[in-house]
Amino acid sequence: MNVAQYNKRLKSFSVESSIEKSIKKTSKEIIKLNTSNLDKGLNSNGAVVGTYSFFTIRYAKRFKPRKPKIVGSRYNFYWTGKFIKGIFITYQGQKIKFSSTGMGYKRKTRFITNNNLLGVTSVQSQKINYGILAPKLQEYFQKHISR
Repeated sequence: MNVAQYNKRLKSFSVESSIEKSIKKTSKEIIKLNTSNLDKGLNSNGAVVGTYSFFTIRYAKRFKPRKPKIVGSRYNFYWTGKFIKGIFITYQGQKIKFSSTGMGYKRKTRFITNNNLLGVTSVQSQKINYGILAPKLQEYFQKHISR
């Protein structure tokens, strides 16, 4: 390949579409970072969201949630499992946005939003950028240049 051909290939590489493709390919890994926080009762700032009270336990016994609620333990976000199972990501405005199809009714949606349950910590964001997406982008770039 000569310099002109190499230059033409460089110019034809679409960073934006490669980022979108990388995010789609690694979405499960990215979502797992969010759900691992929730499994520990943490929000996207790394803070504990709350702990179960005696009243929650009494209420939960009537509805049999998917994971047990123990007085004093951190929230586990597995009442029905729909919220956690429904988490997905999109790429908009050069940002990864987290959402869930299991947001439920207005009060639950407000709780999720006000407590920053969807998203990752700044440390996890660095992991996404440099440990997950950067290697994928490098791979796409190498394939594009060498084809």
